[in-house]
Amino acid sequence: MGELIPLALAWSQFGLLGMLGGLVSYFYPPSTEMRFSWKLFVSKLVISFFVGKVAGEFIAADNQFKSGYIMLLGFFAYPVLGVLEIKVKAWVENFNPPGTR
Repeated sequence: MGELIPLALAWSQFGLLGMLGGLVSYFYPPSTEMRFSWKLFVSKLVISFFVGKVAGEFIAADNQFKSGYIMLLGFFAYPVLGVLEIKVKAWVENFNPPGTR
């Protein structure tokens, strides 16, 4: 049990950084009539965690700006997912494994 917490933190490090970016984006820009919504807030955190976790696995470990990139990607989680959806969908549609035709 004592090793479980450090292991969980190591696994979720990039997701938590993404969530930090998502948290900032939820409250930015400040509005005088902002209405807090738990549903929107939690969905923003979940999506930014996902984007941060995925992006963190693709950025080289020795990149000195990795944490900043992940927080920015968490901040822009919705547009990043939109781009990924379009690009990955196009890649899958054009994918021809060797030996198929």
